[in-house]
Amino acid sequence: MRKSSILFFLILVLVMMILSNNLLANEKVTISIFYKDKKPSEQVLEKINQLLEQFKDSYQINYYLIEDQKNMDIITQFGLPSTHFPFSVVINGKFTANIDDKVVSFVHFPLFMKGIGRHEGNWSIADLEKVLYDNSLLLEENILPTLEDDSNSSECEE
Repeated sequence: MRKSSILFFLILVLVMMILSNNLLANEKVTISIFYKDKKPSEQVLEKINQLLEQFKDSYQINYYLIEDQKNMDIITQFGLPSTHFPFSVVINGKFTANIDDKVVSFVHFPLFMKGIGRHEGNWSIADLEKVLYDNSLLLEENILPTLEDDSNSSECEE
């Protein structure tokens, strides 16, 4: 009788381990997209959504309007700029990655928006794609990019 009890216990533990692994595997990583209801941000959002189409089954994707007061808590929680920023992608609370020995932060506009003004970021859609395929590229600490102080450039509000 004792052997059957031990066998039953081992089978029960094995089943529980398999079930817990399946539950963990089914939990999706969250992508939080922050954008403004302005033409430049919407252009970036369109391109990002094209990329995210291939990841929609792997990630939980949430969208937040930056200018909506109800989203201020989550903006603060993630450590995003407390002042004006036009766009950001946050993956499971992280927006900074090390890609090919370069630190990029998915805050402000991506490189294809070069010439937009003061809020040019240092990341590309290809950088974001690499991180979506390999979340280990994300850094533990988020680093906000430093913006050039150029009073002649636009604030990207068109």
